[in-house]
Amino acid sequence: MLNDFSGPLDLLWHLIRTNEVDIYDIPIAEITSQYLAYLHDMQTARLDVAGDYFVMAASLMAMKSKMLLPQPEPDQEADEDDYEDPRAGLVAQLLTYQVYQEAAEQLRDREKARSQSYAKPESLPGADVRVPMRPGSVKLNDISRAMAAVVARQLATKTTIAHIEAEPISVEKRISEVLRQIDEVGTCRFDALVAVNTVDGVVTTFLAILTLMKADQIICEQAGPFAPITVMKKEAA
Repeated sequence: MLNDFSGPLDLLWHLIRTNEVDIYDIPIAEITSQYLAYLHDMQTARLDVAGDYFVMAASLMAMKSKMLLPQPEPDQEADEDDYEDPRAGLVAQLLTYQVYQEAAEQLRDREKARSQSYAKPESLPGADVRVPMRPGSVKLNDISRAMAAVVARQLATKTTIAHIEAEPISVEKRISEVLRQIDEVGTCRFDALVAVNTVDGVVTTFLAILTLMKADQIICEQAGPFAPITVMKKEAA
């Protein structure tokens, strides 16, 4: 049924695939006969056939006629590079059509896969949404401000022996030391924890505290704005 095809190239592509022929060596006589048989069946069924199908039929018959013409004698043959296959234009059209068909098939597969998914709406709050915090909770900018103050004091009191490089301490080791300090006294002030001899040590301690907060092992609290920050274990809080 021509209604099953999107156009003359689609019908021709169907015939080529059905007959399993080489697209670069199309048996024009056989394909043309089958193509005309489709058109004849449609006319017999009194179905409207688009003019494009007849244009393709005329092109196929013209190719068939050229292919059936007697070939020149071997000694009269022109150079092979000068020979133009009557089917070359049709082959180029079919190759282009094949590319579009494969792309359309990929899009259909993606559409099918996407239809099995559900798009979840955004669940993150907007930037203007205010989240209530527990009384005494410390904001990140409060800790950052306290950290900046400690570093500033460290740089201001830098002595002449500061050029001696101390052995670097890893964040993991500093985490253990911070937990030990808190265990010894129960509650520590933030500035006391980060009061180490080097700027690198201050930064490492700060990272250790942030890591412990993220792991929900310690809690930082502040009695009021700009008040000292206290650090304690979560179970103690």
